[in-house]
Amino acid sequence: MDNLSSHLQFSLMSQNQRQFINGIVRKLKPKKILEVGVFAGVNSAIILNAIKDIDNSMLYSVDLAEYCDRDNDKLTGFIVDEKCHNLKNKWKIYRGNVIAKFIEEIGNDIELCILDTAHSNPGEFLDFIMIAPFLAKNAVVIIHDIELHNISSKYGPTCGTLFSCLKGKKFYPLNDGEYNYIFGFPNIGAVKLDSNFLEYIEDIFFLLTLPWSYIPSQDDQNLILDHLNKYYDKQLVSIYVKILEYTKIKPMIINNNEIAKLNRKTNIIINTLAWWIPIKKWRDNFRSKFEN
Repeated sequence: MDNLSSHLQFSLMSQNQRQFINGIVRKLKPKKILEVGVFAGVNSAIILNAIKDIDNSMLYSVDLAEYCDRDNDKLTGFIVDEKCHNLKNKWKIYRGNVIAKFIEEIGNDIELCILDTAHSNPGEFLDFIMIAPFLAKNAVVIIHDIELHNISSKYGPTCGTLFSCLKGKKFYPLNDGEYNYIFGFPNIGAVKLDSNFLEYIEDIFFLLTLPWSYIPSQDDQNLILDHLNKYYDKQLVSIYVKILEYTKIKPMIINNNEIAKLNRKTNIIINTLAWWIPIKKWRDNFRSKFEN
């Protein structure tokens, strides 16, 4: 952490959350780790440091973005290049596409998976569906921002919903640092999956029926569909296609933050127009019509 101190402004986790991930890696000593959602690469560096003395352990990192969105001149995961170059022999990063593009090359028997991606539907739902056939028996899945919907109105409950639906034993950090336990839960959690968790994968497909905040690009849709056709039965694939086609023709959901902004703008317009109405009773009636 001393080596990363100058770059911690790029970390989207608290110190306790980073310690939680580090502790799980040191406890499990996994041979194959998949990280989906890289950003600047602080977590990648921490994981690489945690496995540096574990023989044959590798970290595979995947991010849809080619470049870090806070510094478009630097590649996603740039911190590993800048601060942990000596650990890169245990790292393989894939940029610029969904996990379906790379998961076959990464291969089976993934013992630890860290999900930290879109934080909105269908993001982590689709990520997990694409990854699930490649997870080892009793793999551990860590999901960040499981309480984000209570911390920020900008995001929905995608991460928390997925976490609650996964079958297995759940783990949390004892303390979440600067994040408050709003309802007694921290903002990160891990689940050691039941050995038969794939028998319940239909539950995750069902989550896709929840309103979507975005639609993947056509190229991503094609990759995802090809992937699902390879690894899931026709009934589940048919459900996914129906959900996607339905979502394309219905309005996207608007998050709470956008609704609040729209309401503020509307109120300003209404009050500006009402100012020109000379009689108070008429002005009040005018405003009440819009409120109704």
